[in-house]
Amino acid sequence: MTRAALQLDFVAPPRLRWRWLSGAALAALALLLALLVVYESRVSQRHEAAASRHELLGERLRSASPRGSAAPDALTRADIGRANGVIEELAVPWERLFDAVEDADARGLGALSLAPNARDRTLRLAGEARDINELLAYVDRMAAQSAFGEVHLEGYNTVVRDGQPVLSFTLAASWQGLP
Repeated sequence: MTRAALQLDFVAPPRLRWRWLSGAALAALALLLALLVVYESRVSQRHEAAASRHELLGERLRSASPRGSAAPDALTRADIGRANGVIEELAVPWERLFDAVEDADARGLGALSLAPNARDRTLRLAGEARDINELLAYVDRMAAQSAFGEVHLEGYNTVVRDGQPVLSFTLAASWQGLP
């Protein structure tokens, strides 16, 4: 018997179905890429518009209030002065100041007001005493406090309260040793 030669073909015929699917996927990717390019273009245009508006507003702001080129007007300086005054009042060591006044033992006296000045580090105390001896003793006790210096009686006069004569006085001192 004669044998016939066997021929093998290893190249398979192309399948049309896979070719069609890969073509559709490639077309979809191309369409998606085109949409992304259009979207990026619109976003870029919006960004450029916003940046130009930002620059325009920045220039308006710079031209409306030039920094450092002009001195503040009188009204602004007055506002700054009042603000600095409030800051100085807040900087008074209130608790230590009250403690030092209380340590002077105001027996027989009535302290009516306490007005510290942070700028000068001075203190004015207004009050009432029953007699001059109690008042002078209090001035001595205030002067003995380490927190105060230059304690002196600024003035006094006799007034009648509830039918009783009392001495109304004003005392001045500088405070020291307090931050």
